[in-house]
Amino acid sequence: MNLMLSRRCVLHMGAGTLTAGMLAGCTLTRTGKITTITLNVAEVTDYGNAIVSFANTAISLSFVTAAMGPANVALANTVIAALKEALDAFQTAAGSSASVSYNSTSIRTAFDSIVSNIGQINTLVIAVITGMASDLSGSVVSEARTAANAASTLISLLRAMVDMTTRHRTIGTTLTAQEAIGQITVFVATHGA
Repeated sequence: MNLMLSRRCVLHMGAGTLTAGMLAGCTLTRTGKITTITLNVAEVTDYGNAIVSFANTAISLSFVTAAMGPANVALANTVIAALKEALDAFQTAAGSSASVSYNSTSIRTAFDSIVSNIGQINTLVIAVITGMASDLSGSVVSEARTAANAASTLISLLRAMVDMTTRHRTIGTTLTAQEAIGQITVFVATHGA
């Protein structure tokens, strides 16, 4: 059995994370022509839950909802609910396992649903915040942009766990997963309902 890190995983982790320890969500094994990708259950759920918290908080801010419009806010609420369901399905399929094989049908279905929903959150919420007019200023706008960058980092990390062929652009600066979760936690604690 040959254990390798994907090129994408290494690029997203950065030197600091590499020295702190390997990201288990990015491991794969190859036996003959069969490749098995192993997902770290805690990482998937932690990243997904942080994105849910960010999105819920972001769409509670009046300047974000004004920029999104009522139809997109309603759609974002639907997508956030779907992401919560996908995370629950992933946890149910994983059971008490610390890591699971993406090749499993139930895990693949749940994880692919997570990836689909985070992509929509990226389009509906993150892109709106990062694309806001530069004349909007103030600490809340700045904090929302910082949290959007952190959520974007987590989205990139989740996608990179299984997608080794496509480069996913991270908005803004690249953070470690723990830095991203920390920034989202501060944003939610400061501006959450």
